[in-house]
Amino acid sequence: MRSGLLTNLPNLISLSRLLFSPLILLLSEKFLLFAFTLLALSDALDGFLARRLKAQTELGKVLDPLADKVMILFGLLVCVYKVERLPEWLFYMSLSRDVFLLIGASVLTVKIGKVPKSRPLGKAYTFFFSGLIVLCLYNFPVPWLHWFAVLLLFASWFDYTVTGFRILKSQTFSLS
Repeated sequence: MRSGLLTNLPNLISLSRLLFSPLILLLSEKFLLFAFTLLALSDALDGFLARRLKAQTELGKVLDPLADKVMILFGLLVCVYKVERLPEWLFYMSLSRDVFLLIGASVLTVKIGKVPKSRPLGKAYTFFFSGLIVLCLYNFPVPWLHWFAVLLLFASWFDYTVTGFRILKSQTFSLS
């Protein structure tokens, strides 16, 4: 029983992040920084535990990136509309990227029969945006970081797109 719990612990942490991320919209401003920081730390914890416990699963390959996207989008929503410290366009660009990536990952999963791996630029995007949101909630002025965020957003979007097309192209030739 214990080993089953340990094996599923990273997925339970990801699921918790997925479910609790929208709730930050309901918190008062004085609790936002603490709550979002916990969510961001849970992202690092589930990845660490999955590797350490050798508990990487197909479910985790879907759940963790989905929970990351939901966490970042709700964090940006709070920063844009609740505390009004980040520009709207940053939220909408991030939303566009994530919708595109979710559709692309779904297509790849159907075509190749397995979940595509996360990319280093995608992990950097999540890490940087988590930090940007924490700084925003801490009320640290971050306007110059917006442009680095945009650069990283487009770099990761481009990287996933190119990688996805390469995978599809290799599958097309291997099926012929």
